[in-house]
Amino acid sequence: MGAVGRCDLGKVRSQNEDSIYISENPDTEFEYFIVADGMGGHNAGEIASQSAIKFFNEYIEDSCDIKDSSDLLDAFVGALGYSNQKIFEMSQSSPSFRGMGTTFTAAAICCGKVYCVHIGDSRLYIYSKNGLRQITKDHSFVMEMVRLGKITMEEARVHPKRNMITKAVGIEKNMPADTIITPLEKDSIILVCSDGLSSMVTDREIEKILKKKTGLDKKADMLVGLANKNGGYDNISVILADGKVDN
Repeated sequence: MGAVGRCDLGKVRSQNEDSIYISENPDTEFEYFIVADGMGGHNAGEIASQSAIKFFNEYIEDSCDIKDSSDLLDAFVGALGYSNQKIFEMSQSSPSFRGMGTTFTAAAICCGKVYCVHIGDSRLYIYSKNGLRQITKDHSFVMEMVRLGKITMEEARVHPKRNMITKAVGIEKNMPADTIITPLEKDSIILVCSDGLSSMVTDREIEKILKKKTGLDKKADMLVGLANKNGGYDNISVILADGKVDN
């Protein structure tokens, strides 16, 4: 099993507020991947995304005894709750950190399934022979409007409030996460990305790239390249992981 990651500045932003993480612990029976997209003035967004991943990993490494897949999602929920608490405390500690927060999507592959915790509008997708599926739901103003039937997906992509998120790590003392367990099909590819990809590249374009007979490295470069070609208005984070299972 392998994974590759890209965290690109894009064409417009002067600093990168995205952070990514790919686990490299050979002693565990699972791999996990994180994309966090920070927000806040000055350097607060960058600090929020980096710190959220750091606190999450501290909890996983120091506070959890994950023996099998049954422990995994509970550990992730606890780790993200801990991370949220620490980011919230940081946001209250200094005027320069006021309003800081971050999206957070963490996905683990274990025993033929994907385990995910999710807050914000970064996304988890799974690509298989049946096509591309978005697994997470965006916590955003426009997606709430779509779910209520007030606007279409096409209108959401160009809506003036398309970047407004309704949930983020660190903006409240308690922030419940979405939790997901979903089975993997044979020869699947897991994609975790920030909205710098999903807002610039359509699902159809993503699927077309993931379908190509080339390696994950090349596919990741192609996704980032297309997001930049289409405008690159935001930082672009992409993690691709081999989700092959024995069926």
